[in-house]
Amino acid sequence: MSRFEFWAASLAPYDEAGRVDVSRIPEQAAHMRAIGIRGAFVNGTSGEFPFLTIDERVAILEGWVKARPDGFGIGVQVGGLPLEPTRELAAHAASLGVDLVSSVAPYYGQAASVGHTVGWLADVADAAGTVPFCYYQIPSMTGSTQRPSDILKAAESAIPTMDAVKFTDEDLMELDAIRLVRPDVRLYFGRDELLPAALALGAGAAIGSLYNGLAPLAHAAVDAFDAGDLARASELHKPFRDIARVATGPGFVKELMNELGPDVGPARGVWGPVTASDRAVIDRIAPALRDAVAEALDAQRVDDVG
Repeated sequence: MSRFEFWAASLAPYDEAGRVDVSRIPEQAAHMRAIGIRGAFVNGTSGEFPFLTIDERVAILEGWVKARPDGFGIGVQVGGLPLEPTRELAAHAASLGVDLVSSVAPYYGQAASVGHTVGWLADVADAAGTVPFCYYQIPSMTGSTQRPSDILKAAESAIPTMDAVKFTDEDLMELDAIRLVRPDVRLYFGRDELLPAALALGAGAAIGSLYNGLAPLAHAAVDAFDAGDLARASELHKPFRDIARVATGPGFVKELMNELGPDVGPARGVWGPVTASDRAVIDRIAPALRDAVAEALDAQRVDDVG
């Protein structure tokens, strides 16, 4: 197993009728542990939080806390709502003993200033008490143009529990800026398809949707990178880049991950189910991905024995 800390952005579990089905979570958790995942990031983008009710978000988190294997981390994204229900979700998460409470910045119209954003995040973090807080940067979804390095710098005094940032962004200069202004903050890289570039900039952890199925390949890529075999690292990582080129959105990724792990149903809302043409692509690429993951797992077992 590589030295890298991979968390999976957990997929919302549904039954055949599209209702939240928390009975599927233990299988998800066991699968993650088996492929080298260190924790689950619950109710994030891959967890389809915009399409879940508050009660559903509560039930899913409680299901994950109940099913978590020993030593397995649980983080939860509580944002995407007005402040008071967001604070309620944060307080509920803290009462369950999660390891990390996270939130996107408020959106549908950007906050008037970085100070406004930090003030909102501080109110959310305060509701979580002493639980480490994680700022979730994902401008492709929130539309935010505020620099996360500015947010984290301003949060240094305003949010004493600020512990991490989930950086789902292509701006690698900004990734480096965060490391420079807040070296004390854990950085979870969230663009799975750019992992080798993040490794070159010193990243040591990641949270992403593709790790639900492809974590063994990611660990192998990190091992190759650490050994100085950059060509091999790039080759092992290539499936991530290939998926990014054909994926049409979170619903595509979810249904592809269903082919590589427990099937928890198609995405809700406008994200799913996938079109017939997307299904054809998934069916075409899934067998080779399964083979690659199996090969990586076999190689890891040999290394562990040796």
